[in-house]
Amino acid sequence: MEIYENLTIGKSDFQVKICDLRQADLKFYSENPRVYSVLNVDGTEITQEEIEKHMCNLEHVKQLKTSIESNGGLIDPLIVRDGDFTVLEGNSRLAAYRLLCEKDPVIWGKVKCKVLPANISDAAIFNLLGQYHIIGRKDWDPFEQANYLYRRHKETKIPIDAMAQELGISNAKARKMIEVIEFMISKNDNKKRNWSYYEEYLKNSGIKKFRETNPDLDDTIADSIKSGAIGEASDIRKLGQVAQVGDKQSKKIMQKVANREMSIYDGYDEIQESGKLDDAIKKLKKFRNYITDDNFEKQLLSNQKNIDEAKYEINTILRRLNKIQKKIN
Repeated sequence: MEIYENLTIGKSDFQVKICDLRQADLKFYSENPRVYSVLNVDGTEITQEEIEKHMCNLEHVKQLKTSIESNGGLIDPLIVRDGDFTVLEGNSRLAAYRLLCEKDPVIWGKVKCKVLPANISDAAIFNLLGQYHIIGRKDWDPFEQANYLYRRHKETKIPIDAMAQELGISNAKARKMIEVIEFMISKNDNKKRNWSYYEEYLKNSGIKKFRETNPDLDDTIADSIKSGAIGEASDIRKLGQVAQVGDKQSKKIMQKVANREMSIYDGYDEIQESGKLDDAIKKLKKFRNYITDDNFEKQLLSNQKNIDEAKYEINTILRRLNKIQKKIN
């Protein structure tokens, strides 16, 4: 028996038919990031056979197969586009059904589906998948989410801010996701596992300032990521700590890293041994920068009360600093 209901996508309502369809007639969605980001490396068209083989080998699909079998079927129907019977949402569940069908084609030959109109727009599909996987349950990883946003932006020319508003995410988040993907593409790196390395690299404010005047650093770090010379994504922060010191020594180290004369680990060790990463040194530098600011002096001399109170504080600080200086010397 067929049942009809309304499905709201964005600001539009679509009438969907809920029914059982032969799973053998259904097609995988080739634009699914889990498929596209892995199989569409050289830009060639992906076949249904390639998609099925890839999906059926995924560990979470095997786990899903066991769960579906235990439940006696799907809890959430597949979302299918009428006409070509492409599964827009639920490709992992379709793959699990294919595995179950190998075991018993009679029991698992049909699958519950919600069938959308054949003429549903690409924009509505994007909105639907974004609601599910970018702001909903987020079962796509960040690399897959960003890849989908990037391809959507490039293929449709829709402004990033408009896409962000459509999905209900911040403009900054959408722009950052696309920035990381664009950077990876420019460095010929399409490996999902490297996403977090590039994300750390591009978001680090200390590194960003150095990159503006030393573009060679980008190629050096990208090559280090691809070769595995950087062990963990969080290790990128070590380079950021070196850059944030900002003195002659740190700049020299950053240049050596950019020129491939020093690893980020050796650079970090050198600046750490100098004591410049210690909290005490950071606070001392911050204090120096604060009191050498012209506004600081103006505020102290603005009235007699400030001057009187400042005398005591300054004398106390000077006495303490004199004692420390004698010990250092």
